[in-house]
Amino acid sequence: MMDSSGDSSNKLTLDDVRELISKDEPNVDIDSLEEELGSGRGDNYTSMLYRIRAKGRKLLKNEEYINYECAIIYKILPESKKRREAFKSELLFRNEVVFYKHVWPALNRLQFNGRKVFSGVPKIYAAKGNLIAMEDLRERDFKMADRRRGLEVEHLQQVLKALAGFHALSLTLKESKPEEFANLKNPEHGIQETLFRRDNEDWYRQYYRVAANNAITMVSEALPSHMDYRRQEIMTKLQAFLNEDVFFSTMRELVSMQGSLSVFCHGDCWTNNFLFKDKPSSDTEAVYLVDFQLMRVGSLALDLANLLYCCTSGVIRRAYMTQLLQHYHSHLMSSLRVLNPEQPPKDPSNMWKLLKEEMRRCGRFGLGLALDILPISTCASHEAPNLYEASTTETSEEKCPNTAGAPPPGGAECARLMTDLVLDLIDNEAL
Repeated sequence: MMDSSGDSSNKLTLDDVRELISKDEPNVDIDSLEEELGSGRGDNYTSMLYRIRAKGRKLLKNEEYINYECAIIYKILPESKKRREAFKSELLFRNEVVFYKHVWPALNRLQFNGRKVFSGVPKIYAAKGNLIAMEDLRERDFKMADRRRGLEVEHLQQVLKALAGFHALSLTLKESKPEEFANLKNPEHGIQETLFRRDNEDWYRQYYRVAANNAITMVSEALPSHMDYRRQEIMTKLQAFLNEDVFFSTMRELVSMQGSLSVFCHGDCWTNNFLFKDKPSSDTEAVYLVDFQLMRVGSLALDLANLLYCCTSGVIRRAYMTQLLQHYHSHLMSSLRVLNPEQPPKDPSNMWKLLKEEMRRCGRFGLGLALDILPISTCASHEAPNLYEASTTETSEEKCPNTAGAPPPGGAECARLMTDLVLDLIDNEAL
């Protein structure tokens, strides 16, 4: 297994897997492992994923043995020090460990006596400084959607229902156990902002300079000719938001603002972090959420803006945006009623008003995330960074980078999505 420095050259061994499984199933003997890469290029950026299938036998109560198999997916830090530093992998890894070890158990404890509103977190075998190991949901026919196609309405509805339950747990914990909520969001030992924080600004300056200039060029070139009469208005508003002297501080302000709708946000609601089942049964979650490394405490609208502005098209938003927000609102209200049956129900109309206000305020945040999510989600796999590259290929200069790199260049599809998003936000008075 790895040492405390995060060296991932030593992956999970047979003894490691035996120890993980024996905690839950002491009557199991594991005698062999099969391993493969857990993701392809462009599917994961901040850690390395591996799948293992453990095989052995299980002792039953009647003293008989049966064959036993267990599928686990685990993540470790990238072998390349350059990649670990470029993607701030150590900080992100720590945040996800805190979620699985402390935040999720606290939220899940609220779901007692049939008060179940969200179960879209996979079974966790281990969460510690250098390892996160969990159930491989592929064994239960869960899979990612195609990141290059984005999410269709049915998938969006499934994710919004899951997020409504997840956010309702936070709102309930904050109201019923404020001290515990405050402790879990204390950045010294709890969840902390990992991306838009003051000490990251210089680090990401070049990254967002490139990303912003790419976006400005894409929108300028992809703006339809029938919109030429609005060109100056559109480009002026876009350039004002992406101005290098204000962009990062604006994003930092959006994530740090606290209010009545502040929750534990998933923080990374893009297509590859949702696992769907084609035909979920009535007693099974239709979607699981994974990769909680960018988790933050902020407005629930941050997650919604991430999902609705970075994972779908302008065509879908224009046809279904209000319906999708109403779908989320309806499930948020019903989840709060389930979790708080003894409390007076919150006023749905007031919550709807707050939700719309927060979506308008946080719309720019979705655009800020889209600067790199859209190029990443639309690029071909061979254009994406390869986290499985051998660390021995690094030069001495690469081992100590001073800034993050740059997002993949955006193609025609990226330009279309980016332009649609900018137009939507301006029309909604969010930009």
